[in-house]
Amino acid sequence: MTWNDFYKSVKAGQYQNVYLFTGPEEHNKREALAALRCAVLPAGLEALNDVTLEGVGAQEIIDCAETLPVMCERRIVVVRDWPPLMASKSRKAKNPEAAEEKTDGDTVRMLEWLKDPPESCILVFYMMAELDGRKKLAAALKKLDGYVEFDYLSGATLAKWCAQQLKPMGKRISADAVNEMTLMAGQDLTRLLGELQKLAAYVGDAPEIDVPAVRAVVTPSPEYSVFMILDHLLAGRLAEATQVVNSVLMNEPSAVRIISLIGNQLRIDAHMKCALEESGNTAEVERALGIKSGRAWHIKKQIGPVRANLLKELYLACVDTEYAIKSGRVQERAALNALLLKIYQAKNATK
Repeated sequence: MTWNDFYKSVKAGQYQNVYLFTGPEEHNKREALAALRCAVLPAGLEALNDVTLEGVGAQEIIDCAETLPVMCERRIVVVRDWPPLMASKSRKAKNPEAAEEKTDGDTVRMLEWLKDPPESCILVFYMMAELDGRKKLAAALKKLDGYVEFDYLSGATLAKWCAQQLKPMGKRISADAVNEMTLMAGQDLTRLLGELQKLAAYVGDAPEIDVPAVRAVVTPSPEYSVFMILDHLLAGRLAEATQVVNSVLMNEPSAVRIISLIGNQLRIDAHMKCALEESGNTAEVERALGIKSGRAWHIKKQIGPVRANLLKELYLACVDTEYAIKSGRVQERAALNALLLKIYQAKNATK
């Protein structure tokens, strides 16, 4: 179900015995868990009927879930980032010593228990780490009615959320300003909430937050700064691009990180340009790369008359530069400067 459907079911007093909370939007995920706790647990009895587990085995989860609630109908058991649900990379990063055999045994035991969970408990698998949907337990949980995907908000849904946050402050924000804010700061709601509060204070008595206010106040993410670096270079503005790079290096001392972000943006640009040249329809590329419509509009504007082959060549130049740094053949800052000049000269050579 969607997070909207989840809220509707909780409001109607309709609960599932087992939930799987997953997806990148942590703010909404935390709010959903808080709403579930508020709806299920009587005031004053929360501490007796609310348990959070981490780094435990299946039997410990089952024992906790089968413990009867105290003076209420249900208890809540939250299991955070359970290894049998995690992608191998995330699991090893969290616990390098975790045994694969134990994980498999926990999966079998939990799958059997899920056939008949008790009505007296609501079990929530709360995933902040990446979920591996190929695993048997993850696949089984995704088939349940309690599977809730918390994806990033976008479009009208995000605009509505922003309006709700600003209403108590007596402010509103234009659609263009929302697009600019998400381009600069990303889509994480916790981050956006902080930016909205800053913007509301910045505009003072003015009732509306506009694009100039966003550009003046919102702290740009490294990804946005890299987008602007490429924007300047592909438009023939080397001095402006260098100025942004120097600003980024004050907070992000790793030139390799910047080169990697430039390469990632060029890869997206190349995919988008190929789609435009082949069919003019970029919807499939946007879905495949997880690009929202607002950002896609800016990307299309950025790549403009630049050929797809040139974008691919520049992307490969980023890959070669990053490899040269990591193999010790060149210094980071010198390699970054050479790459910026290469992108600038390649674009200008096509004029």
